Amino acid sequence: MSHQYLGFWLHRRRITSLVVGVVFLISAVPAYAEFKPRDRKPASGYSRAGGSRGLGKCSSSSIPLTQLAPQTFIGKTASTRPMFGWYMSSSQTVQFRLFEFDSATKVKQIGKVKEITTIVGINQLKLPADYPELTVGKTYFWQIAIDCEAHPIVSNAEFIVINFKSLAKNQFTNIPESVNYYAENELWYEAFEEALKATSNGKLGKSGATLVQELAQSEIPTGSKADIKIIKQRIEYLQKISSKT
Repeated sequence: MSHQYLGFWLHRRRITSLVVGVVFLISAVPAYAEFKPRDRKPASGYSRAGGSRGLGKCSSSSIPLTQLAPQTFIGKTASTRPMFGWYMSSSQTVQFRLFEFDSATKVKQIGKVKEITTIVGINQLKLPADYPELTVGKTYFWQIAIDCEAHPIVSNAEFIVINFKSLAKNQFTNIPESVNYYAENELWYEAFEEALKATSNGKLGKSGATLVQELAQSEIPTGSKADIKIIKQRIEYLQKISSKT
């Protein structure tokens, strides 16, 4: 083999190795989820802008209590014991309540009020064992409330429990992979729960921050001028929270 041909061959081998390495790196880096729900059934007055009272603050922070779940439309979960998440700018005691829709306009409370001491940042609560398991096909809303001196802050978010048959068949090799899968299938509650497994101490982490950004983009301002203003404020809060990775 001539020196000229040998040099050419080695050069080509280096290029091939470089290309293979780049491809490997690209395939090894997990793509972050895009939560872009196609089915956005509007939420009722219980959790839309008109159903959330007291967007004022119990502290001087620019971000009030913010539920990290769809509010303008009905979220989805395939879990009978989902995880609920929300943001707090200060450590306070909040009240958690869960309601089930008996009809489009009538609801009943499920379980007792749960007093929770929160932390600054992202708070999460797995549906407690002393609450009954949720029913597939039923629509619910969960509520976080704070007793402020001036007036209570009450925030609601509706969701439906769906039958997702292929859910148990999937085996994931890492957290971003599971987050992507749930987000692509519009299962907000599963996606967010998985994302928070990669972080701690009230932080979102990269996957969680991406999900909250996508949640902000999915909340479309509709309704009256007052509703639109409140929803736009919520979107701004979500965007600020997503920057606190």
